[in-house]
Amino acid sequence: MRYFGRQFASLASGLASGLISGLAFWLSLGALPAQAAEPVTLTYTGYMAGLPVFSLTAQVKLPGEGKAAGNGAYSLNADAATSGNFRLLYPYRATMVSSGSLAEQKAAPKQFRSVAEIMGRQEAVTLTYGQGGAVAIEAVPLTRQAQDAANRGFARGTIDPASAIVAAVAKFAATASCAGTYQLFDGVRRYDLELSQGGFADLAPLAQSYYDGSATECVAQPRLLEGFAPSAMSSQFYPQSARLFLAPAVPGFPAVPVRIEAQNALGLMTLDLTGVR
Repeated sequence: MRYFGRQFASLASGLASGLISGLAFWLSLGALPAQAAEPVTLTYTGYMAGLPVFSLTAQVKLPGEGKAAGNGAYSLNADAATSGNFRLLYPYRATMVSSGSLAEQKAAPKQFRSVAEIMGRQEAVTLTYGQGGAVAIEAVPLTRQAQDAANRGFARGTIDPASAIVAAVAKFAATASCAGTYQLFDGVRRYDLELSQGGFADLAPLAQSYYDGSATECVAQPRLLEGFAPSAMSSQFYPQSARLFLAPAVPGFPAVPVRIEAQNALGLMTLDLTGVR
């Protein structure tokens, strides 16, 4: 149970942080030409085998006054935690902060930071992005994965997962396609993520869904490179692919990501948008 809980919390928080950043960008495309957008609070619920086991709440700040649609700064502050009975078995809390800028469908992260408390043990990772693809890694306590990444330099030229979603939705807004490949590092794991355009789907409502109905599908396929536990890879714990669904869930704004589904050896994991205010 400890192994399952740790891996689920890691996967869910990574996917959820990406969703929140993506929503920040989509909402910035709304008709706000003369004033800065107000912060938006977004809520997601994570399900495993149909049971709610994870929650995430985030405050998103949008590009400020005078920014052209599709260009400008993005940032988020998100809090995630296991929930319900699962929290009693596996207490997990995390705070994630991501910031950067968008230009011409490309995301340039400035900093990504996560602080997690897992079974009473706190772990913090800060990624700071410099010129020429440089990525400074600070991990407290220092982990083998962070040390290995710094020594071998395999974080160079990467972006964080949240910024990848921002870039993907920027491309979708401009071209109506989410296809693309992104080189990612989250402070522990190095992987490539390939996105391809799917079809359309009718989403059935879950227990607390904010949206149900027609949605556009994007398919994500990761190529795992560094920092992944060999036992988890051989057992297919990490999903071979995930599905991201976009839909016009927020009145007055373009389509936003409303659900992510990923299948692994233990079953279906779902992150569902359950609130916007």
